[in-house]
Amino acid sequence: MGLALAAIAGIMAACATMGGEEPSYVPRDAALRHVGLYFYPAVPASRPPRAFVFFFGNDVGFWRAHRQLAADLAAQGYAVAGFDMVPLLRALPDGRAARDSAFGARIGPLILGARTELVPRARSDVPMVLAGHSLGAEVALWTAAHVGLPHVVGVFALSPGSRSHLRVAASDLLMTSEPTDPESFAVADVVARVTAPPTGARLAIIRGQHDDLQFADSALLAAGGARARRFVVPLAGHSLKQMTLARFVVRRALRWLLDGGDPSRVAPVSPTG
Repeated sequence: MGLALAAIAGIMAACATMGGEEPSYVPRDAALRHVGLYFYPAVPASRPPRAFVFFFGNDVGFWRAHRQLAADLAAQGYAVAGFDMVPLLRALPDGRAARDSAFGARIGPLILGARTELVPRARSDVPMVLAGHSLGAEVALWTAAHVGLPHVVGVFALSPGSRSHLRVAASDLLMTSEPTDPESFAVADVVARVTAPPTGARLAIIRGQHDDLQFADSALLAAGGARARRFVVPLAGHSLKQMTLARFVVRRALRWLLDGGDPSRVAPVSPTG
């Protein structure tokens, strides 16, 4: 146990040094300040966003690689709200039903508030995409499946596993095993719910070529059927911490989601995205 705690402390310290610069945007709504949200308005501001992306960080927060990706997407015309979900998960009550209910009640207003902050109220036609990395990808899928959010057309999930839970455990931080506790869920089950009517959203799995969790993809793709597709980041592992290649793959995946999931309408990855 002592070695595990020391390793976790090392992970947290390393991630703290990789925080990157925080965005300068301060939300007009005071209720959205100091709750772990990071705002990246679409560029240029004179045009409506191509989509609103709500991006869940992983089990250590919304760290540098996530912020780099959010900034890149904003420069491509997407309005992005990043979320450090760790404090919220740690504050949830015990018991699956109580945790699910408390998380759903909290996350729904946060997402809708962030959308209102970045997308003009008159532009209800702007689609919403939920996103996340690792545990955040699994939580994004759970949210799409269980929280009644309008305008959701898809989820892009970076490095998801096969099982998850609405908590941060030592096994999540150390990547020693996937959860099997009574509060855990099969990620394929939420994928099936997300991609089936009435939600009918699409799923883009973004996977590093050398990710140890890629074994999960066969079940996730089977659950999503024609509404799910896998995008591989060459030479990358689970962390996807190098955005040089990953950002182009994410851009391609987003275009696929927004084009209705038609593979024939997706252009090859290029240096300009």
